[in-house]
Parts: sequence; structure tokens; C-alpha cells
Amino acid sequence: MKKLFLGAVLILISLTGKLYAQESLESPITRFNRLSKTDQTFNGNKSFAYVRDFVQLREGKMILELFTTEDYDLIRNMDSLLREVKKDISFYKDSLDANPTGNVRIDYALTPGYNYKKIRFKFYPSNGSIFLNKDGVVSKMKFEQDSLRIIFQRSRPGLGGNCMIPYTIQVTLLLDNYYDIDKVIATNNFTAIIDTLKEASKGKMIGNTTIYRNPFTIVYNPYYTGKEALKRYEWLMKDEYDMQSTRFKKGRFISINANLGIGYVRDRMVTMGDIGLQYNNYWGINHKDHNLFRVSATPYLFWEHNPDGSYLLKDNWWVNGSIGSIYDKQFYGWYGKECTFGLGYLVGEKGGYFKNTTMKVFTDLQLSSWVTIVPEIIFTDNFKQIFPGFTLKVF
Repeated sequence: MKKLFLGAVLILISLTGKLYAQESLESPITRFNRLSKTDQTFNGNKSFAYVRDFVQLREGKMILELFTTEDYDLIRNMDSLLREVKKDISFYKDSLDANPTGNVRIDYALTPGYNYKKIRFKFYPSNGSIFLNKDGVVSKMKFEQDSLRIIFQRSRPGLGGNCMIPYTIQVTLLLDNYYDIDKVIATNNFTAIIDTLKEASKGKMIGNTTIYRNPFTIVYNPYYTGKEALKRYEWLMKDEYDMQSTRFKKGRFISINANLGIGYVRDRMVTMGDIGLQYNNYWGINHKDHNLFRVSATPYLFWEHNPDGSYLLKDNWWVNGSIGSIYDKQFYGWYGKECTFGLGYLVGEKGGYFKNTTMKVFTDLQLSSWVTIVPEIIFTDNFKQIFPGFTLKVF
């Protein structure tokens, strides 16, 4: 039985040990941290975008990327903000007009207290020379849209309220020409648009505290009177036409996982193995974060010397159940990537290390995809004795 178990563990490691290996691709938050200070200032951190809206305007399109539904209140008076933006960029008007056929991106970043604004202009030349011949009159044409990006730099309490976590929300306007701002303000009722989006955001939302498990996208055309004017999707979309590639998957499946390791129990070093079935419910933006429920069998293998110098194996078997979550990144205030709590019950005893009814409680702290440490407290002899244990698992 012991040889069969260890052989199965080794086979399963070769087949399924990589189930929890993180993808080599960088996560959005890692990619953002690798940007220069300038690019971090003028690009929203998409790791904190759980609401994404696409709104058709009369003169272009507006894209909202928010952290929670509370952020709608911040942009409700968008027309006033656009007037302020226009006034602040007026000093650069001559330079903007010098690029009549290319396109320009204007970034406008607001500090938390709006004490000051940071402005960046990026110019892009036209792709060749494009002309329009109308009634014999030839004129240059501009095909590419200008973009105006307004970034709100914010912060909110982290886990436990012991620190403040910086985040950004972002409003992007795609316009035929940047100087259409006056027309955009005059022909679009932003207050009504934002109120409609906020009302539609209630949907299946459980609350802002769990929005990271329930991100969504709204596609809205306020100038269309049909039933399809507003659609809500329960995943984040790259654009209003993206139906599959960035779908926020909530994959549910059962996997087999196995570990080997060493432990310290009752002043003894032991070897251990672990094999079990795990129910996974993926919900993270990167398709890596997931909840889990695991049932497993674990032997603690105590080795003793026989009088002849050979080793005698004393195996003690546990049946365990654990529940919790595994995250793609380490969370503030929590050391590992895995946050699970488990209970174990001793079903097979040899060697007198444990007596009568024996149980344990433990938590898994996943330091990386290959290393997990497991602090535990063991109750034996019908809960009359209590002592700590510690296990280091690999794979």
C-alpha cells in the first residue's frame, strides 16, 4: 500500500504537478509596475479596472474604466470637467493645430485632491498623405481619431484598513478632432448618461466589497431607441465587439493534485505525501484567482531504527478537508498567495505518536507555485494533548 501510494504520487506529480504553476506571462499589475514613472502617471492601472463601459456619443465614443460603482459619482459632472480640461490645454492650441492630418493623444491626470493637474500631449503622424477631391477642390483628410484621456488618481483603504492602496479610474474620449470638445459638451447629457450607467451597474452586483469577483461591462448607446440600446455583460471586454477573448471566465472543474514534503511533528522530522481531489472555481481577472475545496489523504511517515540497524516505517494516515482561495498575487496583509483553512482527522495510527481521537487544524501558505508551508495545531488523546506541527510541501 505504501509503495503503491508513493508511486502514484510520483506519477501524478509528473502529470498534474504543474496544475498550479503560474503562467509565465506577466500579470497586468507586474506589467504596470515595469512602466516608466511617466507612463504610470498617464496610464490607468488596468489591474484595478472592474467596471468597463463603452458609450456612443454623437461625435465619438467614451470609455469608462472604474474600480467600483462608487466611482460613477466622481464623473457625473463630466461636462464641467471637460470645460476645465479645455481651458487647461488652451495654452498648447497652436502646437495642436500644427498637426492637422495626424492625430493627437491628450492625457490629463488629476491628483487625489485635484491640487494640480499633469498634462501630456503625444502626436502621431498620418499614415501617408490622404486627400479628398470634392467638386474639383482637393483638400487633405484626417482619418485617425484624437483621444482625450482623463485619469483620476485615487486611493482607498486596504485589507484591515491598515494601509491605503493607490488606484486609478480612467475616462477616454475618442473624437474625430480634439477641438470637438465644445460640441461634445453641448450635444451630450453626461449627467443622464452616468445616472443610467450607475443604475444598470446594480444588476447582479453583490456589493462593492466583492466587485473583484463580479466585474462587468456595459455597452450603451443613449441615442438609440431600440431594446438593444444598453447591454450588460458579466465579464470585462476589450471593446464593445469583443464577445469571447477577454471573457471573465468562472471555470468550475475538479482536479487531482499531489504534494511531497517534510514535516516536524512531536520533535520528530517526518516525510509526508498528499494526494487529493480539488474543486476549483476560477473568478480572477487573469483567470488565475480561484476558490477551492479540497479533500485529501496524507500519510506522516515516521522512520525508526530496528535493532539490526535497518529502518522501520510507521505510517500515520490523515483524511483532510480544506476550503479557501488562491490568488495570482500576494495581497496586502497576507504573506502567501494561498489562503485556506483545513481540518484533518487521523484514520490510521502506528508507533504510538498519537492516541485515541486525533484531529488537526491547519492553513496553507503558498509562497510560490511550487512551495507551500503549512502551520498546524494537532489535538490528540481525545483533545487532552495539544502540540504544534509544521510541514513544507513542494509541487
